[in-house]
Amino acid sequence: MDLTRVHKRAFYVGGGYKYAMSGEGVAYLAVPPGCELRPIDTGWFASFETLSGKPGDRVPYARDAFRFWGATFDPTGTYRFNAAMDWLVSTGTSIEAVHHHSIAMQKHFLDGLQRLALPRLNASHLVPPPEVRRGNFLAFDVDDAEDIHKRITAQKVAIDRRDRRLRFGFGVYHDAAMVARLVDAVGRALK
Repeated sequence: MDLTRVHKRAFYVGGGYKYAMSGEGVAYLAVPPGCELRPIDTGWFASFETLSGKPGDRVPYARDAFRFWGATFDPTGTYRFNAAMDWLVSTGTSIEAVHHHSIAMQKHFLDGLQRLALPRLNASHLVPPPEVRRGNFLAFDVDDAEDIHKRITAQKVAIDRRDRRLRFGFGVYHDAAMVARLVDAVGRALK
């Protein structure tokens, strides 16, 4: 990202999480030079250089962007992110290719569910609906999500549940054979 045209007047915030093959805490904030805004809430690292001094009437923040710093930093997620991106580059794999692969695995899964004809888990329950662009997971909105989740996890399949929504994620590390095993496990769980 080239910020040279706007860096003197714009804040730039970003980060990653599991969908970007990184971990918690992988985030960044670019602060315009000369900015003297003070955060409402921040962590104790925001004034690290003043920790040994006498407390004042006002919370002492660093004069630079460190005033937005939170707490101690665990770089593990950043190392993981860098390793994952290096691996993708070494294999010539683009983010678009990863997404395309995920969508193909989703199609295998949905085709398998259609063959099973499960009334409790089918494309009519997808959020958003099948024709809408989506990320690398499928979310099903169902009345008995808790029961379905228990049944599927009893088959040693890890999926997310958020209240009524069951989420099946598909990554670059999944292949059609794995998706076929997933369909079989879901079929056993919901017969």
